[in-house]
Amino acid sequence: MIVLSFLLILFGMFVLYKCSAKQISQASLKQQQRLIRFKKQFRGCAFICFLVAGSLLALTYGRSIGFVSWWILATPVTFLMVLRINKVMSKPQKKLKN
Repeated sequence: MIVLSFLLILFGMFVLYKCSAKQISQASLKQQQRLIRFKKQFRGCAFICFLVAGSLLALTYGRSIGFVSWWILATPVTFLMVLRINKVMSKPQKKLKN
């Protein structure tokens, strides 16, 4: 159940990422039209994936442990996607002249 929940959370995060305005503007024209046309449906599908993942964990491990398990699985997935997707670069430092 943990693997299935993890995959559902990962899929939901990926769908929300693809539905962001920044990614829609970088997509091809055909993908743009599909994402813009069905944006609410894609987001709804992502939130249903989150709900199903949380429900699976809650049914398997109990309500409180299931929620904590979902939170523990979702947090690193979000963090890793942000690090992987965003090009994080340090700003060049200005040299001070004495």
